[in-house]
Amino acid sequence: MHTPYFSLTASARLLFLAASMSVFAATGLAQTVPASAIATVNGVPVPQALLEQSVKANLAQGQKDSPELRQIIRDELINREILAQEAARLGLDKTPESQTQWAQLRQNFMVEILLNDQMKRNPLSEAALKAEYDRQVVLWKDQQQYRLSLIVTATEDEAKAILARLRKGEAFSKVATEKSIDPSKKDGGNVGWVLAAQILPAISNVMVNLTKGALAAAPIQTQAGWNVIKLEETRPFKTPTFEEAQNDIRQMMLQKQRSDYVKTLRDNAKVAQ
Repeated sequence: MHTPYFSLTASARLLFLAASMSVFAATGLAQTVPASAIATVNGVPVPQALLEQSVKANLAQGQKDSPELRQIIRDELINREILAQEAARLGLDKTPESQTQWAQLRQNFMVEILLNDQMKRNPLSEAALKAEYDRQVVLWKDQQQYRLSLIVTATEDEAKAILARLRKGEAFSKVATEKSIDPSKKDGGNVGWVLAAQILPAISNVMVNLTKGALAAAPIQTQAGWNVIKLEETRPFKTPTFEEAQNDIRQMMLQKQRSDYVKTLRDNAKVAQ
């Protein structure tokens, strides 16, 4: 039976009060979570911003925002904080290997946020994209396009053996799928339509002199390996619409913008080697 408080002795009442206060204090600590956090782990807040960031990333991949999704992410973030604290307790973050990896992660992060900030401060306007599109249309107006197939090998001997097989009549796409180390192998070696200026001179200089359906006489060496090429067909340059080309133009201009920015910083940096 529960003992009424008023029936306890004075000493017992003091003990009861002390125990009660301890329970209430512990309960209060367990429930004290900052408004900006989803939980605390050993007193360390797990920020609400991490949850929102993770939800946003999941939504970008096609997930739907729901209480279930948020609970899964919440549990994962809490578990990760627990694991991170345990790693720190064991001193795993203090080893030379960990310090090196941490420095590299920090550097990659700083580079990414710097370049993203630079892009936000210097956005590409629609007018700039259109001007570059117009410039390229004039530049390539009378050019030829080439539909190219490619097989890349690690050694010259492999490339020569493949060329011999092709000359005997084996299907280029079959051999490319089997032997090529280039990503185009998944498409049977098909590179698609290209302009001569879009590919390496070592290949384009040979390609432009081939006739429809012809193989290059010998493998061509590049940094990627030894290339066996076949010219499938040619056509006059087909001008894409601005809508079709603008994403490629944007990526090209962003790349140039970043390269110019890096060069400017490099030119003004004191580098000793």
